[in-house]
Amino acid sequence: MAFKIDPKTQQRVVVHVHEVYGPYIRVSADQDAGALEYVFNAQYYMPYWKAKPKEFENDGGREYYFRGAADPVKLQAILDTIEFPQMV
Repeated sequence: MAFKIDPKTQQRVVVHVHEVYGPYIRVSADQDAGALEYVFNAQYYMPYWKAKPKEFENDGGREYYFRGAADPVKLQAILDTIEFPQMV
């Protein structure tokens, strides 16, 4: 299953750009956040820092910031190719 739709919001996961912190994404579910961190660390070696927004507290969601050096277009292309195993 491609990692393109956030299971809670049912919206496509897209790269946003914060005027101070640069490109970032929001993931509302803990399971996807953990799997995404694994991919960032093990496959892409992507540096990031994370925050936990108040609206995601109950579900364990997170925001991932990639700093101003990251290219938002390339980051979106990476997100669009990430695949997670289908859960049954």
